[in-house]
Amino acid sequence: MDYLIAAFRLFVAFLALMGTKEIWLEGDLHGLVFFTNQTALMLVVVMVWGALAQVTQVPRPPAWFKGAVVVFLVITALVSFFVLEPESPDAPVLVLGMTSGTIEHELNPLLAVLDFVLLDAHRRLRWWHAGAWLGYLVAYATFTTIRAEILPEPHYPYGFVDLGALGWGGFATNIAMYGAGFYVLGLLVVGLDRVLPARALLGSGGSKGQVGVGPATTSEGS
Repeated sequence: MDYLIAAFRLFVAFLALMGTKEIWLEGDLHGLVFFTNQTALMLVVVMVWGALAQVTQVPRPPAWFKGAVVVFLVITALVSFFVLEPESPDAPVLVLGMTSGTIEHELNPLLAVLDFVLLDAHRRLRWWHAGAWLGYLVAYATFTTIRAEILPEPHYPYGFVDLGALGWGGFATNIAMYGAGFYVLGLLVVGLDRVLPARALLGSGGSKGQVGVGPATTSEGS
């Protein structure tokens, strides 16, 4: 079972790489400014790492990192569905009949959640992780704002962080609104982790079957 799980994770990493191939294969570094692409590349890291941990002595990914990737990917899916314009119908097919939008906005989040629920050891997350993950949203908004303002022609990756169009009031409102959603989603992921069995539902959970950690044991999830 562990070898099948490792193969599944490598396949997920492969799909995420295909969805971002314009960055790593074609050198389009501009694509790194998009939250979607950043989270897809995080998924590659955590899946390859998790695959190795499943069948070797390599320690599994820290709980805070795996949880963060799940939260960020679900945010990606929700923003794509509710906020962004639909993908162009003539978007190029990348692999297995799927476009970049299908892979990054739909498949990546779904597979990450399934992996987290079924294949991970649980009870490793802490409630404070939900607040800590907000730091990424703040860092992202700060980065995109500074980047846009120092360019000869300001360019923002998404309209909801476009300071030029929104003004400081609209910008702050959006960050607060998205931050609240970010935090609630983080709490849901931590809560799910706390109620699931400590051992993985399928497979060993990685790292030679080491179980999750409860509140009074080791600090792997800290």
